[in-house]
Amino acid sequence: MKIKMTKKYYIIIGILALVAGGFFLLRDGEEEKEFTTTERGNLVKEVFETGSTEKGEEINLSFKEGGRVENIYTKEGEKVSRGEVVAELDKSDLRISLREARANLEAAEADYQKLLDGATAEDISVIQSAVNSAESELVSAEESLQNQKKVTNEMLREAYQNTNTFLGDVFMSVDEIKDDVVDIANEYFASFVVPETTSGRRSRDAIRRSVGEVENYRDMVQKEASFSEKREALEETEYHLKNILKELDNLIDVAESDFYKDRFLEEHKKLLKTHRSTTNTYITETSSFIGKISSVEAEVSSVLTSARAKVASAESALKGAQAELSKVEAEAGETDLRKARAGTEQAKARVELAQSKLNDASLKSPVPGTVSSAHIRRGEIASPGTPVFTITPDEEIQVAVDIYEGDIGEVEVGDPVIASFVAFPGEDFKGEVVFVNEAGRVIDGVVYYETKIMLDEYPENTLPQMTVDVTIKTEEKKDVLFVPDRAVQRKEGKAFVSVMEEGELREREVETGITGERREVEIISGLKEEEKVLTR
Repeated sequence: MKIKMTKKYYIIIGILALVAGGFFLLRDGEEEKEFTTTERGNLVKEVFETGSTEKGEEINLSFKEGGRVENIYTKEGEKVSRGEVVAELDKSDLRISLREARANLEAAEADYQKLLDGATAEDISVIQSAVNSAESELVSAEESLQNQKKVTNEMLREAYQNTNTFLGDVFMSVDEIKDDVVDIANEYFASFVVPETTSGRRSRDAIRRSVGEVENYRDMVQKEASFSEKREALEETEYHLKNILKELDNLIDVAESDFYKDRFLEEHKKLLKTHRSTTNTYITETSSFIGKISSVEAEVSSVLTSARAKVASAESALKGAQAELSKVEAEAGETDLRKARAGTEQAKARVELAQSKLNDASLKSPVPGTVSSAHIRRGEIASPGTPVFTITPDEEIQVAVDIYEGDIGEVEVGDPVIASFVAFPGEDFKGEVVFVNEAGRVIDGVVYYETKIMLDEYPENTLPQMTVDVTIKTEEKKDVLFVPDRAVQRKEGKAFVSVMEEGELREREVETGITGERREVEIISGLKEEEKVLTR
């Protein structure tokens, strides 16, 4: 007998086939795991983006961090070559920081080796060296803080030095205005009782009160006033000047009202308008004075915050080194080894950072060109990001790229670049980042930052608006341990890998660093060379 295969039967058979196939696939997946071995080598972190050529624009050169300008090597109108040093900051503190960072690295490496070798008779001496280095770093940081306090106090003193004279001039002017207003009020507002008269008297009295307050603040700064008291005097003077201006406007309105327009002499109207113009000028000057002081105070705050942070960091380092003295004879476990390895890597990073800051204290021209403007002189304080020189490039073409906000934090001026043109396939051109605009712009709901790139050379017949693919090398680390990123699992902010140990997979926490261009992840601690880890 034939069995009739209905649509329902076909569906049931299909479901059974899928279940069976899934079972075998899952079973095979459990058996077929992929592993890799930890490697050591160099890692490069890169940012890829597409931009276009455009007409070359002037480039503002500035220091990444502030400081006193020690040397100026060029001036307006002079030609500069690519990489030429045009100015330098005082490097004395930076050199000290670099020496201390190197000393800390030596101590960290010695500490790690001690854990590998076990406690020896020399261990205490090694750790004591780290303590001495940390103490030296703390003393240096505290001395640097005191020096910065002296420098910033001098900056504030210079910013406020003309306050007394300025407020004296303001008072003399508004006191004269008050006298004239009183005379006018006595002449015009004494004999009539109309709304305009009442309004004029009110303005006269308000001007008297404001001038009295200006006099009080002038008297305050004539004494031994603090910076904050002088700041208060300037702000309150600006406030009362605005009140005087408002009341002068009202008096002019009264003089030109229907009741008074034929009674007020033209010379008195003209006098009120002259006083109004003078008051407005002093408001502008006072606002400018306060603005300049605010700029200096912001710079002072930034400098002192950085110096205090260095002291706090040095204090923390000293406490850590002293704590190690009590552990020097303890037997090293895996946790201690991981911490020591991480400490060594951190010390290397501090050396690299200190070296980078020392290098950044020498301001170099990223392009060949002409100095079109010089904005600072030797001995002055350069603020971070404030233009020192403006360079007009010799090249008429540069590459403009919009960098996504998630990548811009990695990109810095001076980063090397490899560029390729769609119009000229098969050729690569070297260059570097010369400008990063700190003001972002929104494109299709996403924030991007304009970045300028200058190439060492350009293809012949390069035109504006040509499409260019750029690869920016933002970071490079040499001789580091790494694994593919698919080997790293992240849970609750921590990183883990599965390691084959004695024939069994065991989960192990690791500390990770940068991710390279081929998606390799740096392993700072938690793994050793040639360990077998699960990738899938």
